[in-house]
Amino acid sequence: MHNYPEVVAKIADDYLERVKSKLRLVPVRERDEFLKELQSHLYEAYQQMPGEDDVERILAVLRNLGEPAEVVSDRLPGAMMRSGTKRSLPLYVVSGILIALFGIPLGFGGVGVLVGLLFALAGMVLAYYATAGSILLAGAMSMLLGLTRMFLPHLWDNMVTLGYIQINGPPADLLDHLSASEQGLIMILFASVFVASGLGMLRLGRYLLRGLHFLFSLVLDWMRRLAQTARGKLRRDTREWPHVGEVSFANNGQ
Repeated sequence: MHNYPEVVAKIADDYLERVKSKLRLVPVRERDEFLKELQSHLYEAYQQMPGEDDVERILAVLRNLGEPAEVVSDRLPGAMMRSGTKRSLPLYVVSGILIALFGIPLGFGGVGVLVGLLFALAGMVLAYYATAGSILLAGAMSMLLGLTRMFLPHLWDNMVTLGYIQINGPPADLLDHLSASEQGLIMILFASVFVASGLGMLRLGRYLLRGLHFLFSLVLDWMRRLAQTARGKLRRDTREWPHVGEVSFANNGQ
């Protein structure tokens, strides 16, 4: 807890709440980390600010920091990239770079470029999940074959005879020197590695989904704000056109 005087604490809390309102699209963990970092910086700056009037000191600190939107645009990219680097989350690093380039939540240009980039990232995430699913499926099939070799050797021999199972090369030479149960055990061990790898990839994939969801939320927010700006401009132009027509009519009448 930071030991502020009561009136100073209210001013600081109000400022932090305004900053928080600008972070509604940021993932909860990164938002909380950013606010804690900003709160610590705010308190240190307040302690170092000279003067006897507590209110003047905190107001001077807030003036130096700038408006909440400016603080978010200036400091959030670095915080996102540090968080992504520390936790090995590449999409959070990309998020920090995009925020630094285009701003949040001000809605600057370049939405078309961002949409193309997002679809490319979405394709990469889909490919990642397809690979994880293939590894998991291969592990499950190998596990099933290993169990079949151990507990249903006659069924295994029939599938080999019919050509449904074909093992050639060095693996076949190795398996020929082992019993049916040993062959099944080796296959199950290899299958366990594949299954564990696939499950691990799926577990890590949730971080990719979170980062992708955050990026899509940013772009949708930018597009919404751009649309609102365009509608506002169109309304202003529409209100101005009748006046232009009246002036032209009056000039013609003269």
